[in-house]
Order: sequence, then structure tokens, then C-alpha cells
Amino acid sequence: MSRFSPLLIILPFFSFSLLAQDSTDVYEEPILYHEYSECLREIFNAADSIKAESSEATEIHYLKENRLNCEQSSPVSRRISLRYLEWGDTVYDDKGVKEDVDKKELFKEGLMWGRIAVEEDTLNHLNYENLSMGFAAVISVSGLKGKANMADSVRIFAEKAIMLDPRNDRAYHILGRWHYEVSKLSWFTRMLSRVIFGESPKGSFERAINYFEQAIKLDNIAVHRYWLGMAYLESGNKEEALEQFTILQTLPLVQHNDQYFKDEAKKLIDKHG
Repeated sequence: MSRFSPLLIILPFFSFSLLAQDSTDVYEEPILYHEYSECLREIFNAADSIKAESSEATEIHYLKENRLNCEQSSPVSRRISLRYLEWGDTVYDDKGVKEDVDKKELFKEGLMWGRIAVEEDTLNHLNYENLSMGFAAVISVSGLKGKANMADSVRIFAEKAIMLDPRNDRAYHILGRWHYEVSKLSWFTRMLSRVIFGESPKGSFERAINYFEQAIKLDNIAVHRYWLGMAYLESGNKEEALEQFTILQTLPLVQHNDQYFKDEAKKLIDKHG
């Protein structure tokens, strides 16, 4: 699993696929889990082997069976949440075919386990980051009322993650994507939100740009650069957008989907350059 969670490529929150591409071609060393206790390391290493040899469902079953074996259960609950979200992302929607299981139910399970992880450890920034992504996933398969109801939860929990750890570049990225997507919300969705809740979520491309820049300061990787370029493009600053897409071409391949973002940025350079 990449340091930059594969879920990252989540978003757009309101009409999205969690992963822009499959989680293959990973440019990274095997995970050693140094930050965890020996007990948790054993569980996660075993879970890695199970997932590699079998499936998300088998790994999730193993994690649930062993969740309370260590002093800390929160990291295991968070991983269960992540696996449900990743699994849901491999279930294609109406136009993508391949629906063996219910995508929405998998995302709901991911969100539920994200909540459990937070309840088990309210001071871990990763739990709030994961919960933010869980809401984003459920929103992506919800109707307009559900989107309006849950949209602000993505922002709230990403902000909580940053409050607990200002070095969390993924949470800054999520906030950037939140402002980017909210700024593109249709007038109808905004109106529905006002009718139901008395207000609508307020996003801005300017704030999206600021959050993506903060993420880049912490980790200059392709996904941050790509979405910074997209925010500039949507805000009407084509020159700055093309500069970001050009810089992206020079970055090394170190994360899931880096080549995908390079290819997409190159298409935009060719289109707008």
C-alpha cells in the first residue's frame, strides 16, 4: 500500500471513482510497519499476505477476527475501513459493468468502520483523514439529498486531521479537492442544500489552490501537482495550470498512478498549450 493512500485518488466527491486507475505498478519498498507494536506488525504482515494470495474479503475477515488481539484496535479498524473503500472502488458502476457486489454497501461499511476507528482513538489524525475519505466515497454513490447532507463532513474531518497533524499532506489534498468539487457544484445541488439545511457548502478555487500548494510543500508528488494544475485551469489561469502540468512531467514515479497523472497532464498540455 502506498504511503499516499490509494484512496487519495478518490474524489471527485460528487461523481467519482475512488481510484483513477487500478492499484498496480507500485514504485515503493515493502511496508515494514515500524510505527506499530510487534503485535500489530504481525497482524498487518499476515493481512498483506492474505490479500496478495486471496482477496479483500478474505483479508477483511482476518482483520475482523484479530482486531482485538492487540492493545490498540484503532489501526486495524482503520485498515478494515480502507479495504472496504478500495473494494468498493473495484465494483464498477452503471456504465462500467462488473457489478458482483453492491458498491454502495461496501462504501457504507467503509464509512462505518471509519467511525469505529475514530471512536477507538480520537487523537489519531489518520483516523479523521480516513473518515473524511469514507464520507467522500458514500457521497459519490448517493442521491442529491445525500450529497447535500454529507458534503460538509468531508471538509470537517479533513480539517480535524490537519489540526491534529499539520504535516498531513493527504488531508490538505482532500481539502483542496473539496473546495475544487464544491466550486463546481451545480446550481440545483446548491439550491437543494439551501432548501434542506438553510445553507449550501461554500468552496472556492482560490482556497483549493492554497490547499494543494500546502500539500506540495509537504510532499511534491504527481497527484498534488495535477490537481493544483486543474484548480488553476478551472479558475481561468491557463498559463499557471500549464506550468504545473509541465513540472509534473519532471517528477519521478514514486506513487500509485503517477504515470496516469503524467499522461492526463500531457493531454491537457497538448490541448491548451
